[in-house]
Amino acid sequence: MRVVILSAGVGRSLFPLTKDRPKSLLEVGGATLLERLLVQAAARGLAPVVVTGYRMGQILTEIRRLQPRLESRVDVVENPHYETTNTLHSLWLARRHCADGGFLVLDGDLVCDDEMIARVLDDPRPTLLAIDRARVMGDEEVKVVCAADGRILEIGKTLPAGTAHGEFTGIAKYSAEDGQALFSIIDEMARGGHETAYYEDAIARLATLRPLPTLDVAGLTWVEIDFWSDYVEALRRFGDAAKAEALASMPAIRRQFLFCPGPVLVSRRVKAALTTPEIGHREMEFCELLNRVRLSLGKVFGIRNFHRYTTVVLTGSGTAANEAVLGTAAVGRRLLVLTNGEFGDRLLEIATHLRLDVQALRTRWGQPFDLGAVEAALAGGAFDALAWVHHETSTGMLNPLGEIAAIARHHGVQTYVDAVSSLGGVPVDVEAHGITFCTGSANKAIASIPGLAFVCGTREAFESLASVASRSVYLDLYRHFRYNDRLYQTPNTPAVTLYFALEAALDEVLAEGLARRFERIGALARRLRRGMRRLGLRPFIPERLMSPLLTTVELPVGFSADEFHERLKRAGYVVYAGKGILRDRVFQVANIGALTARHVDAFLDALRRILEEERDTTTGRDPGRGDRLAAVTAH
Repeated sequence: MRVVILSAGVGRSLFPLTKDRPKSLLEVGGATLLERLLVQAAARGLAPVVVTGYRMGQILTEIRRLQPRLESRVDVVENPHYETTNTLHSLWLARRHCADGGFLVLDGDLVCDDEMIARVLDDPRPTLLAIDRARVMGDEEVKVVCAADGRILEIGKTLPAGTAHGEFTGIAKYSAEDGQALFSIIDEMARGGHETAYYEDAIARLATLRPLPTLDVAGLTWVEIDFWSDYVEALRRFGDAAKAEALASMPAIRRQFLFCPGPVLVSRRVKAALTTPEIGHREMEFCELLNRVRLSLGKVFGIRNFHRYTTVVLTGSGTAANEAVLGTAAVGRRLLVLTNGEFGDRLLEIATHLRLDVQALRTRWGQPFDLGAVEAALAGGAFDALAWVHHETSTGMLNPLGEIAAIARHHGVQTYVDAVSSLGGVPVDVEAHGITFCTGSANKAIASIPGLAFVCGTREAFESLASVASRSVYLDLYRHFRYNDRLYQTPNTPAVTLYFALEAALDEVLAEGLARRFERIGALARRLRRGMRRLGLRPFIPERLMSPLLTTVELPVGFSADEFHERLKRAGYVVYAGKGILRDRVFQVANIGALTARHVDAFLDALRRILEEERDTTTGRDPGRGDRLAAVTAH
C-alpha cells in the first residue's frame, strides 16, 4: 500500500522556526517530523510518496539520509506552486502513484503514536478517517460532523466548532475504489480553479456520494503542528520537555483561547475579511462600506427609526469614542458621572482631564447605584448631562440602562452611556430608552478586531454640536458626524481593513439574530458559572447583579494573581486579572466572541487540573491573601 505524505507548505504560522527549513524538518524527540512518519510507514511495509515544495532541496537531503533505513524507495513529487496552493493541489499531483490500489494519506505536520497508524491500518474497513472526538477545536482545526453510525456528514475548517463531533487527525485510508472516486473529485476541482482549496473539501464532496467511516482515536497521543504552541505541545508529549520549556519561554505568539472581555476570539470569517483587497479610503467602495457598517451598527444599537437616529464610526478604542462624546457633547454642560468601578472612574478621569464642569456620584465597586440618590441629584437642576457605564467590566456588573435613562429624561438631562463592553452581548436599545449618545467598540461582544469605535445618537443631538468648540481635533464628534453622514467619509485616514472585519462581524451578529445571540451568550455564562461553583470557586458579586458576559471570581487561596494567570496561560487560556483595588483579589472570565460550549468545558477542565495540582509552598504564594479575601467578602 502507498502512503502519501503532504509536506509542501511553508508553515508561516511557525516563523521564525520555519524561516530556514520546512515544517516537516522540525525535530521532535530527536527525529524530524518527516523521519518519524517515514519510519512509522516503513514499520508497516508502506511505500512512501512525499509531496514537497518549500525548500525542497532540504527535504531531498533528508530523504537521502533516511533511505538506507527504509525498505521501500521514497518517491518525491514536487508542488512548484506551494506558495499559492494548498493540500488539494498537492494530493492531486501524487495521483499517478496511487492508481494501483488503496493508499494512506498523512499530513506532513503530524506527530502521533505508532498505535494511531496501526489502528487505522488494522481496521478491516477499507476506507477510514481517523478522528478525535475529545478534542477542543478552534477555527484552524479541520472539524467533522458524523452520523449516528460514525460516517462523515460534513468536514472542513469552517464548520462551527460547537456543532462538530470531532477533529480530523490528518490520517485517512482509502480503498482503491474510494481513492479513485476521491481523485476524480480532486481532478474536477483542480481543473475548475480550486487550487487554493484543502483536500478535506474534496472529502466533503466524496461524503455526499458514498459512506466514509470514521475511527475515533481519542486517548491516543497526537499533535498537528500548525502553530508555535502546537510545536511546544508536541515536544512536551514526545519527550523533549527541556526544549519545550525553552521554546515556551521565548517571546513568540502562541495560540490562546481568549476568555477575556476584549480582545476576544473572532470567527474565521472575520479573520478572512482582513485579507480583502486593499481599497482607497476616498473611493466609492469605502463610502459604500462605511454606510453598510453604520446601518448594521444602528440595528445592533436597537435603532428602528433611522431618520431620527444615526451612528458614527471612528478609528480608535472604545475610550476614544467616550472621549469624543465627553470632549464635544459635554463641553459647556454640567456633567454628573455615576461610577461604581474602574471604567466609571475612567469617564470621570476623561472629563476632569478635558476641564469639564463635572461631579461624581460614587458607589463602592461591586455595589449597584442608588437610584434614589440619582433622582435626588438630578432633581435639584444642578446638572444637564449624565454619564455612566452600562457594563462595568472591572466587576462584571450590569448597571441599569432603562431606569437611569428614564430618571434623566424626566429631568430633561442628556444621557451619555458607555456600552463599550455590552453592545452586541445584551440589549442596549438606544432608541427605546431615549439615550442621547451611546458608545461601543468592535472588539468586545460584537467580536471583531480591535481598532474601531462608534457612537450612536439622535441626529438632533449630533447637529446641535455644530456650534461646540470640541476639546479635541481628532476626536471632534461633530466633525466625524459631518463626514460620516453627509460625505460618507471620515475626516482622517481610517483603518480601512478593520471596517471589512467589522462588517463581517456585524453580518454574523444580525444573521444569528440579536435575541438568539443574547440567549446563546447567557447559556454559556450559566454553563461557566455552574462549572466554577462545582470547583468551589466563589463569585465576587451576587449572580443577580452579574452581566451574562463576564464572571468575576475570587482568586483561589494559595495563588497570586500573576501565578494563577500564568498557570492558565500555559494551559492555553487567557483570563483577566482584577483591576485597581481588585488587582490581587479576583480573576475574570468572559464568555463572548467565538467561544463555544466545548471551549467552556475544556477551560473548566484546565481550571480543575490547576486547582488540583500541588501548590508551590515557597514561591508565588501571597501571605496576605486570606485577609484580603475576607475584605472582598465583606465588600
